[in-house]
Order: sequence, then C-alpha cells, then structure tokens
Amino acid sequence: MTGRQWLAASTILGRPVTDAEPYPHICRRTLAAADALSGRPVYLLPRNCAACAQERHERTHRQPDPAGGAVVDLTAVRSRRRAA
Repeated sequence: MTGRQWLAASTILGRPVTDAEPYPHICRRTLAAADALSGRPVYLLPRNCAACAQERHERTHRQPDPAGGAVVDLTAVRSRRRAA
C-alpha cells in the first residue's frame, strides 16, 4: 500500500517521509511547541531517534570473531549452521 508516512519524522522534517524510505534521523532537532503535546518545544536526543535505535541494535548484534578478530554477523552464522 502506498501513501503511508512516518508521522513524527514528517512533522519534524517538514516534508512527507514515506514508509518506502528508511526512517530518517530526527535526533538533534527540535519539535515545535505547536506540534508537541506539552505545548513546549522538545529537543530530540539520539535516544528519541528510531534510526539511531536501529543502528544501536545492529551494532549490538554483531560480535568479534574470536579466531580472527573480524566482526561476524550472528544472524548469517546461525542461518548457515541451520542450512548445514
């Protein structure tokens, strides 16, 4: 279905952000007082940003390979084990 939008990102960035594109970084931006439930401007920290949260998640699910010190994607390793 087309026409879906990320509402918070669209409001903060001042343009439509569709679900066809990745969620954009909205951290270190200010949500206008008129758009906030509190009626006060809200400064968004990285912890409030869905894109930052996704990056943190991806970093924490990768671990160094004890044999060679390279970074290993655990999901790929587990899927290879299941296939073998």
